[in-house]
Amino acid sequence: MQIKELLGHNQKWLHTDEHIKDLKDNFIFSESYHDVIISHLWYNNIRSFDDLYHLSIKDTDSYLEKFDVLYEAAYVAHKILNEGREIFIYTDYDTDGGLAAAILIDFLKKAYNYKLNRNLFWATSIKAEGYGISKNVVTKILERHPNVLVFILDTGGSSYSELNKILSRPGYTIILDHHNITEEVESLIYKHNNLYFVNPKAYDYRPLYSVCSGTLSYLFVRTVALFSGRQELYELSESYVDCAAMATVADYMPYSGINSLIVHSGFNQYKNRTRIFFEELTKDNKYATKSLRDFVINVGWYLAPRLNAAGRSNNADIMLKTILLGMDKKPEETKEFQELVNKLNEIYQNFKKERAEYETHITSLILQKYGAINEGTDHIVVFIDHGQEAPLSAVITKMVFKYNVPMFIFANKIDRWSGSGRLPRDLISFYPNSFDILKNNGVFRVNGHYGAFGVLLYEMEKASQVEKAVENFVRSLGDYKRLLGMNKSFMHGYAKHGSEVMQVCNEIKSLGIYKSDDSPKFLIDTSLIETQRLCQAIKVNNNDNENIIRVTIDKNTQISLNTIKQSKYAIASYDINSNGTPTIIIHDAIKDQMDT
Repeated sequence: MQIKELLGHNQKWLHTDEHIKDLKDNFIFSESYHDVIISHLWYNNIRSFDDLYHLSIKDTDSYLEKFDVLYEAAYVAHKILNEGREIFIYTDYDTDGGLAAAILIDFLKKAYNYKLNRNLFWATSIKAEGYGISKNVVTKILERHPNVLVFILDTGGSSYSELNKILSRPGYTIILDHHNITEEVESLIYKHNNLYFVNPKAYDYRPLYSVCSGTLSYLFVRTVALFSGRQELYELSESYVDCAAMATVADYMPYSGINSLIVHSGFNQYKNRTRIFFEELTKDNKYATKSLRDFVINVGWYLAPRLNAAGRSNNADIMLKTILLGMDKKPEETKEFQELVNKLNEIYQNFKKERAEYETHITSLILQKYGAINEGTDHIVVFIDHGQEAPLSAVITKMVFKYNVPMFIFANKIDRWSGSGRLPRDLISFYPNSFDILKNNGVFRVNGHYGAFGVLLYEMEKASQVEKAVENFVRSLGDYKRLLGMNKSFMHGYAKHGSEVMQVCNEIKSLGIYKSDDSPKFLIDTSLIETQRLCQAIKVNNNDNENIIRVTIDKNTQISLNTIKQSKYAIASYDINSNGTPTIIIHDAIKDQMDT
């Protein structure tokens, strides 16, 4: 990729046109969600923007064609479910784990008439017990459920001892997980015939490498439904794509490959189906969920924080109960559901207060170490003086959005340093192998996935080497380093003609990602701007004087219209004003010339 740095009157801008070079005459682009569109078009060799919204089920299936373990596990499960035999489900305590479990449990109840606490049992992990399979749950499975089919969701990849004990039973174990796995755990796959480890990373299956556990659960129930041969079960399984989309957004997964299809399909499903748990837990957002962007915001800033707060404060059971009772338009038990929602909101408010105090503490440590954070800052590494981890994931995620650089926070656990790391979304999108480079640094251990992961430093004396290891990691990214840092925006595409401007605007409108400070930006030729009917406008069609788009200047931009017109190129975005008029907003003008 060639990244061009453009100097504007207000700030620096980064530009590339390589993402659209293979799309022939189709002017496809985006900023925050560029790979929702681009990667899926590339993967499925689609060459028309409209085709993205007319995808069939075969497009999803194309990602699964050679993922044999998914079909093998679904076939075994299908036979057991037909007999109504007992099922035990264990899941991780975060939003992804909760939604993965909710998809599976709700499907079993509706498709196979399973009954909770009769032939269907579940348990959640507890934050206080640490990440992985709980020793208490292992004991419970061995003593009470020795012959049943056990599902382990969103965990298990680093729990060799616990998993080995579970596999000593005669019953089958199916794991649906997306995290990296240890070599010890991987060895169990080939040692035990009663284990189906449905994890793309275990088989280096790249088409599904970036999916979350919620998506794996959704794909699993779809595959079980296919084996059933019953149309009503298949339609039911398809209805869970909105939950998979929520899990994808909540778990910080890159919007690439199949994830693009899941998120878009999930939003479309959301528009046609009400899940009361989503409505209740996002109602603090005063804006309606009308666009894809609204949906993503509601998941990322309202739903996931509340569900994660419960999990990280040892109340994951409340999280899962709330989702399960609210999977339909009306809750199964209205009174209990409302009590659980109120409890979740109470937990979240307490967690939010704790997080604010924690964030203030970490911010002070960052400023002590680095001074002012500016455009030259390309990473942040902090060692905190106590091991409080409850709000750490939420705090570091927020800070990565704020600073837009790789960030690592190590907490003192007396015998080791452990904590969390995050990579900016742009970095994940443009350089998906960055996680693999990072985890092989030789100084600290990394376990997790792409942009969100745990970090562990067993040897305390290596603490002084962490900063150097992160610096080497950033340096190894080469040109991608220019994507990092504050006060930089990224854009795709260059509209040279009025018709291209109109095409861009229509595509942004159809994506629903306008009306925000970080909406997609694109370059336009300033010679297109002319005076029309006492306002500035761009002609969409040179042969039609009536067909124009109004042009305004961003109120926060300290440049004049004259300066803009004297520049060859301007930075623009699309909006619809309060009167419903399509509008081009000019944010900056480029000082220097550029090759296009």
